Amino acid sequence: LQAAAERGLAVPGDLSVVGFDDIELAKYLVPPLTTVGIDAELIGRQAVDLLFQRLVEPQRPAQTIVVPAHLIVRKSTGPCRS
Repeated sequence: LQAAAERGLAVPGDLSVVGFDDIELAKYLVPPLTTVGIDAELIGRQAVDLLFQRLVEPQRPAQTIVVPAHLIVRKSTGPCRS
């Protein structure tokens, strides 16, 4: 956000900015940052489970895990200009 402001870009007028992980600071920025919220604890538990599975079965194929996420819309995003 600061780099955009230093270049004369208005957020969200000229540029939309989205963060990830919904850190506490995001809602206090100017403008408040739109972010993707995730359950970091769930991701950590799944990562540990996969590591243990790999220790037991080293030849196990790689897996894709999908975790829930949600968009927290604040003031750093807006519609695209035509």
